[in-house]
Amino acid sequence: MAKSESPDIEVGKMYFRYADHFPSRISSMCMLSSVVKAIEEKLTKRQLTMFKNDIFGHFLECRSFPFSGVILHNLLLRQLAHEEDSREDQLWFQISKHLIRLSIVEWCLVTGLSFGVDTNQENDEMEQRLRNTYFGGVYRKINVKQFDAVFKELKFEEMNDMDALKIALFYFADRVLNARKNHCQINFDWLDQVDDIQYFRKRPWGLLSWEIIYESLDNALFQKDEKFKKTRLKNSDHNIEKYNLYGFTCGVQAWIYEAIGGLPSTWVVKTKNKIPRILQWKPMASSRINFAEVYSFFNDESRLSPPESPAPAMGWLGDELWNNGDCAVDSLVFDDRLNSYLCGRQHTMSKSMTDLLIPVNLDGAHWVLAQVGFRKNKVWIYDSLLTFCDDKRYKLKFKLLEVIFPRWLEYVGFYNIQPELRSKDPWKVIAVKSAPQQERGTGDCVKFI
Repeated sequence: MAKSESPDIEVGKMYFRYADHFPSRISSMCMLSSVVKAIEEKLTKRQLTMFKNDIFGHFLECRSFPFSGVILHNLLLRQLAHEEDSREDQLWFQISKHLIRLSIVEWCLVTGLSFGVDTNQENDEMEQRLRNTYFGGVYRKINVKQFDAVFKELKFEEMNDMDALKIALFYFADRVLNARKNHCQINFDWLDQVDDIQYFRKRPWGLLSWEIIYESLDNALFQKDEKFKKTRLKNSDHNIEKYNLYGFTCGVQAWIYEAIGGLPSTWVVKTKNKIPRILQWKPMASSRINFAEVYSFFNDESRLSPPESPAPAMGWLGDELWNNGDCAVDSLVFDDRLNSYLCGRQHTMSKSMTDLLIPVNLDGAHWVLAQVGFRKNKVWIYDSLLTFCDDKRYKLKFKLLEVIFPRWLEYVGFYNIQPELRSKDPWKVIAVKSAPQQERGTGDCVKFI
């Protein structure tokens, strides 16, 4: 249901009343599993390693990700009208009494795709070398279905490795992120752009794929309820409505699994704790899921459980962070406001933000101030009572920071918002020796100004 087409729906109400809900069969144009299989089968070992290390490489772990149209349809039936937000497009849904949101923030967290400002180059700035070399020149028409066959016929073992990587990256982007009907032409602009691989890598694929899937989801059920009713009046045997979804629908499924807790194992199984979160889930075959079962589950408060998410703490990271011993980021207690800030949900989020100051409690007995520098991959420790611990124990205590902070930034999706700050260099912790010192016995509550 397109928001713009429904001005009379009250904010906070579902577009479709429960009495107007209807069963449906969705066809997804997204070919994630088959594209992953084709890439793994066609590329040489060296070429496949190059792809694994590139921007879409993590999706190779999604070898079996069947589409669950019944679950998506039940979600779309519960879309809510909401106040327009000029900052971002977003979708809201009501599952029993719970409200859940899908916006570009959640999208990038789940998919691991980057978010930023797009700098789309004009067509006349791009060469057409790949088109001319491998695909019959600029005048040849190729639809997405034909490209599947063309890709499988290419002799990658005889091809330049970098050209093979470029073609595979384009194939994934066009067939998975930009999924559409088979008769549609491939995106020749993207095929030209991928030849400038650095430019192609820097494009915000989280934003580009979000714009496609958002439009598809927001318009999917527009007037479908009226069509169902009218057809049913003419034909009493009409029991199901059909429609298509375009774009990266597997990303939507993964978000549903994250957002709605307690889904039955006959629908999906969480297999591991990995980032991005789409890699954590293994959907079951859609033939094992029926409309009535999902409809009943989504309406039953007693069967729903809250999704696993960081619990809000106070305005700092508490001693749970430093004393659990395993650096398991997703098991820690974080300040929810800090998470929101770092992954871009707060109004104040901007690329001018370079440092974060966090009061840190050690062993539940001693406070220090940590200054986290995101551009320099360093954490400076200001301690007004350096004599609190002996030197060896004190230094070892802060070694955890070198692991925890980069993991935390990955966990909250910070590097999806600001990919230019990601670095392979290890983080370092520095104890600032010039910090003003206090005498023993004068308390443990000092402000640095």
